Amino acid sequence: MSTRGLMHTFGQGWVVSAAMVMGLVAAAALYRLAGADLSAALACGACIATAMVIGDGFVRIQHTNRRMDNELAKLFAVSQELTMEAQLAQQRLHDLASDFEKRVSSRNERLVSEFKVLEVLIRRLAEGIASKSREQPAESDPAGLRPSAAALSAADLGGTPDDARLVEIVRRCLEDNRIDLYLQPIVSLPQRRIRFYEAFTRLRAEDGELILPSQYIKIAEPAGLMSVVDNLLLFRCIQVVRRLTNRNKELAVFCNISRYTLQDAGFFAQFLEFMQHNRDLAGLIIFELSQDAMDACGPVEEANLTYLADLGFSFSMDKVASLDLDFERLRERRVRYVKVQSTTLLGDIGSAGSSVAAPDLKELMGRFGLSLIAEKVEHEREVVNLLDFNVDFAQGYLFGEPRPLREAVLSAGAQAPRKTGTAAEWPKPAADPLPPVPPPPMPAPPDAAPPVLTRGKAIEALAARATQRRARA
Repeated sequence: MSTRGLMHTFGQGWVVSAAMVMGLVAAAALYRLAGADLSAALACGACIATAMVIGDGFVRIQHTNRRMDNELAKLFAVSQELTMEAQLAQQRLHDLASDFEKRVSSRNERLVSEFKVLEVLIRRLAEGIASKSREQPAESDPAGLRPSAAALSAADLGGTPDDARLVEIVRRCLEDNRIDLYLQPIVSLPQRRIRFYEAFTRLRAEDGELILPSQYIKIAEPAGLMSVVDNLLLFRCIQVVRRLTNRNKELAVFCNISRYTLQDAGFFAQFLEFMQHNRDLAGLIIFELSQDAMDACGPVEEANLTYLADLGFSFSMDKVASLDLDFERLRERRVRYVKVQSTTLLGDIGSAGSSVAAPDLKELMGRFGLSLIAEKVEHEREVVNLLDFNVDFAQGYLFGEPRPLREAVLSAGAQAPRKTGTAAEWPKPAADPLPPVPPPPMPAPPDAAPPVLTRGKAIEALAARATQRRARA
């Protein structure tokens, strides 16, 4: 028996004993003092004892009732708290489920839009380039020494037979997905902290030799291949940004685009839809055009730039040959960065068309929300002189040459820069490349009957998968 039970039993025994004693005392008093009959006195004593026991029981019952009421009230309060907590937990689960569904839906929309863009890109570019190939006369090759798939002849290119062979090499690179993405850091001055990367493409020939943009752009544009390179670069940049910013949201990537991409109304409409589903990339991708491309923009290109600006994306202008700039117009176009060669800034900028001295150029640009980037910086003495002009950022081989993108570069680049770190310390590439974007197919030879795509089965599977995702969406 528990201690509480013993005390309860003892308390009841004490009350009964006290009642019996009081009853006997009362009976003795009646019998002795009042001269009452013995049986009557005992009966009165028994009544008094019984009344005392009953009264004690009533008091105990009242006390027990009050204790039970208090315990029930506590239990009710605890029950209400548990009910509220259960409701809150249910609401949280509902919110989590809703948020998860929204994230899944948003991710599915992004994937669907990306597949739609890739599908349209593959179809339109394949059809467009194939039609160009069919329009060009087949080039004679009686010895069979050159591939018959050359899209343009040397005369069409306005160059030499070497140009036509380079066209064929470029086409082969695109067809076999031998396109590498290179990143070059852009640092802040004077801290030399990496703030941006600029993305470049390099084509790899079958023997492993790299083909630089300066080599293939001049012949890829008339051959209709430049849009393929630009579009692949855009998708690679999106992949890079998503992975670089997993841990460091301050990094951004400069992605070069050409007028040929802006002029492609059919593709660009799908690309805009894709970017609408990825508006979180605004501020992380900066589209870069040359000064010549900016100046030559027509109504179509201007409209497409406006659409991108309305989505929150900003632009950079490089290859600046003339400093006679309309800063107000640049601000209206949402241009935020202007790249000028360090030799131009440190030389006679008046000969480049600048109406102000070099030390005042940065201040003038700042009034219009423009940041100045000195590019092609290769010597320390140039940095010392650029600091006198309060240049915001710098880019060049002194801070890091373009390097191929690898997994180790991504994982390290996503981390916040160390306090003592500089651009010269950014990591060397590892062995595993970034998963490639499926390349657009190249056209068949002009003398072939319907064009045959080298990766036909893969492209058909990609298009079918995109169609299924779009149907489910």
